Amino acid sequence: MGKVFWIPLLASFATIAVLYFIGYLADINFLIFKISLSYTEIALLPIFVGAAVGIITEWMLKRKAGVVK
Repeated sequence: MGKVFWIPLLASFATIAVLYFIGYLADINFLIFKISLSYTEIALLPIFVGAAVGIITEWMLKRKAGVVK
């Protein structure tokens, strides 16, 4: 497992963590992960943005390596 796997994975997890942290600090409802005894609420926007960042990063690495033209 080379760079094409680890760098996009780390980029996506870092993006998700940063967006959840910003949502927590600024109290933005669509970026917050809430847990209570009666319910659990997960914001999906950071997950989708993180996945998009991972896909774009992987595409850029492959393009730079010359695999995709």
